[in-house]
Amino acid sequence: MFFSAALPLACLPSQPVEAVEGGSATLQCRLDPPINLSSRTVEWNRGHTLYVHVYRSRRDDPDSQMLQYRDRTTLNHGDLTRGVSTLTISNVSLSDNGSYEVYLPQLEVRCSTHLTVVTKEQENQTKRNDSSTTSPPAGERNDASNREAGRAAIIPTVLLILILVVLLVLKSGKIPICKKEGEPKTSEGDQQSAAEEGLVGSEVTDSNNQPSHTVY
Repeated sequence: MFFSAALPLACLPSQPVEAVEGGSATLQCRLDPPINLSSRTVEWNRGHTLYVHVYRSRRDDPDSQMLQYRDRTTLNHGDLTRGVSTLTISNVSLSDNGSYEVYLPQLEVRCSTHLTVVTKEQENQTKRNDSSTTSPPAGERNDASNREAGRAAIIPTVLLILILVVLLVLKSGKIPICKKEGEPKTSEGDQQSAAEEGLVGSEVTDSNNQPSHTVY
């Protein structure tokens, strides 16, 4: 953070910026208190003399720009009226890594920020690491899988036991026969009496099929 001896200004940089190779990066510095910069010279540079973007006389000055950044930078002119210098760099590459400084020569104010460019492989690895920290631990996942497998194995086992029980009951013939309501039950004693009564009054024949006597 820097300030001018003539004016009690503070230049507040943005937080360090990270961008993916081939994407865009937006760097920003703002004055506190804000001052309209639209009529001032604004220089974004690297190493004080390597101009990334130059704005003077109310317009951009591409002739002062490094060839490395030609046609890749955009300064937000609307933000200048609010004392904010916002620079967007498109199609960033690994060579764009490093510190960037905005310099306001009329105000003698400097402000710097940092850009980090990562490859797509590094970004994917970061995403995988983030997802692994939010997922359940491996032990918990294994326990849940084991519980699901146990429940899946119990169901067919229970069905098999029920089928075996039914088959055993059918084989033994001990299946109760339900009678209609009101139908008298026949006990073993009743069945024997009926058999004896069936003999009463019947004729007993001998081996020659000749009646011998009558049983009463």
